[in-house]
This record gives sequence, C-alpha cells and structure tokens, in this order.
Amino acid sequence: MPPDPILRAKARQLLHSFEQELFSDIATLEKNLKGADKVRASIRDQLTQLAPILANQTFLLGEEFSMLDVAVAPLLWRLEHYGIDLPKAAVPLMKYAERIFSRQGFIDALTPSEKIMRR
Repeated sequence: MPPDPILRAKARQLLHSFEQELFSDIATLEKNLKGADKVRASIRDQLTQLAPILANQTFLLGEEFSMLDVAVAPLLWRLEHYGIDLPKAAVPLMKYAERIFSRQGFIDALTPSEKIMRR
C-alpha cells in the first residue's frame, strides 16, 4: 500500500470497487452458468472505464506499481479465456496490461495452465 494516506484510501476504494464490480461474478464465467453474457458485458464496460485513467498514467495509482495492479492483472490475463472482447476505446488498458505482463514477477507467478490461456 502507498505510504500516503490519501493514496491508501483511494487504493482501498478501487480494490473494493474491483471486488464488487469485476471479481464477484467470475464464478459465473468459470462455470459458464446462465447469465455469463451479461457478466462479460459488465466486466467489459467496467474495464473500459479504466482506459482514460491509464491513458495518462503508467499504473492505476500513478507512476508506481501497486497492489491494485497486482489485483487486476489475473483478470486482464484471462480476458480471452473468458470470452471478453474489449472495444477500441480500451487500447490504453491493453497497453497497461502488456506492461504488467512483461514484468518478471508476473511471468514467474504464472502456472502452466495459466500460461496456455493466452498465446
């Protein structure tokens, strides 16, 4: 977490938002349950809203890699696996994702099954 109390509060707020709006319905996609298309659309829309933020800064909280980036990276890695196609407006988000995916720590943390999810 960032040392600055304002950034810590922002990080907690964004993480809570991710948990409520992005991660809460992942089980529906994993099990391909009824309503999966609605969940895909919701996740696509929520992620697309992050694109303008990432057009102006390197990571979610600015220029420093944080726990927020660690939290959202697995979802971004699995977008294709879940059948989520992002619109052209999300190009900054995809560039951000590639920055995270190129980090050695991220590469080292991938399991063999995760590595084959994305080619």
